[in-house]
Amino acid sequence: MSWNLVVATGWRLERLCMEEMYRIGDIVGRRVEEIWFTGFDGLLTAKVEGDPVEFVKLLIDLVSSNYYIPRYVLRATPIMVVVKTDLDELQKVVGELAERYILPEETFKIELKKRGVKYDRSAVIEYVAKAVNRKVNLTKPDKVVWIEMFPSRSGVSVIRESENFSLMRSRTGEHTA
Repeated sequence: MSWNLVVATGWRLERLCMEEMYRIGDIVGRRVEEIWFTGFDGLLTAKVEGDPVEFVKLLIDLVSSNYYIPRYVLRATPIMVVVKTDLDELQKVVGELAERYILPEETFKIELKKRGVKYDRSAVIEYVAKAVNRKVNLTKPDKVVWIEMFPSRSGVSVIRESENFSLMRSRTGEHTA
């Protein structure tokens, strides 16, 4: 099971969200290959065809144009790399992605979503941040190191805040950046 998207929906709406994800894939012309329950209410992982960041951009454009407004997909986060939930592995992949996607003059922040793991949130952020040799900006960073942490596997991306789909933000016009 290799996923490249984390999708949030309402509690007990996972099945409807799965159906909607397949429909969105058809509309944007990118196949949603598979969707899995995470074991956490309102949270799914999915494998989409091609680049997950591009998939999310297509979703944002779809909603911005008012062509299709999702009822069940509340948030969709692209995932570039999935690793075993281990702090050393996370630190290594964060360092590699940061080197590749954050220019030396750019700033960053770390956004951590953890579920079912006993790690301390600030300790995880502090540990993985050591691998990023860039300036931190918690209010208006150029890039976000996004970590979705689950008990056995964790997903990591380095994206702009505007490349993470939020239905709430898109309805208020905040996706345009």
